[in-house]
Amino acid sequence: MDIDLKLLQHAVVLARHRHFGRAASALRISQPTLSRNIAALEKKLGMRVFERSRRDVMATPAGDDVLKMADELVARAEAISNQLQVVRDGRGGRLRVAAGSYIHDIAVQPAAIDLINANPSIRLELLEREWTAVLAMLMTDRVDFVVFDIAALKNMPALRVETLATLKGSYFCRAGHPLMKKKAPLQPEDLRKYPFVMSSMPHTNLWLIEGIDDGLSIEPVTGDLLPSIAVSSFRVVRDLVAGTDAFGIGHMSQIEGGLKSRQLAVLDLPWRGKLPSAQIGVAYKRERTLSPAARSFIGLIRKRVRAAAEA
Repeated sequence: MDIDLKLLQHAVVLARHRHFGRAASALRISQPTLSRNIAALEKKLGMRVFERSRRDVMATPAGDDVLKMADELVARAEAISNQLQVVRDGRGGRLRVAAGSYIHDIAVQPAAIDLINANPSIRLELLEREWTAVLAMLMTDRVDFVVFDIAALKNMPALRVETLATLKGSYFCRAGHPLMKKKAPLQPEDLRKYPFVMSSMPHTNLWLIEGIDDGLSIEPVTGDLLPSIAVSSFRVVRDLVAGTDAFGIGHMSQIEGGLKSRQLAVLDLPWRGKLPSAQIGVAYKRERTLSPAARSFIGLIRKRVRAAAEA
């Protein structure tokens, strides 16, 4: 069965927006054109992909399976198109990068500023996600490379992994937190009285929060560790810690402003044998040819990560 990839792309966008008008606007086509294309796709497949109502458009059960496959095909086609441009003219199309929530703040965003200043014509897409989402985007060809904690990347021959540095962090809370008023050295049970806030993390990082977070749970689908308060951005971690009795983990470069303004404070946990840390690296598909822009960006990220490790 020969199906026009454009029709699959239109179906994916419609499923995302669940509204013909909004989807047509996103695709920059007219609503009647989108309706005709969806009808043509359904006729080609011999099945209904969507159920329509006045307010909403939803995938049918069978259509949901079709859309999952279509989403993968469209993403793969975009990746191939990008790679063909690399081969053709050496410049590449849009550079797409996903990063974990902590390293995005520490190194990827600052390196992006360096890259844009050096090359104002660069087309760049930066995505900040939890580690499982970052890996999923890499494996489905939605990004060119990823930057995150690579400790959990084992036995994955499809990937090339470049280690950048190990970054150490600190447990921190708001300056007026009840924990800061205790005269005796802090014990694990002292911390368990308060919520821990952080992004979800792989099971290999259990040691970071084991014994100090009573609200810790396991995400049933991915197997990720979910702290009491799970967020997707370190900026949210910092804001929640500053405004509540929650505590979290941060690299010194992320909390030094709050420490200087006496809004935040570092928690001393004497029973811990070492500071919390993450092994930061870059990962990309072995089959992928990285563009010169991607290589330049990785070089800038490497400098930022190493500077943070040495600070």
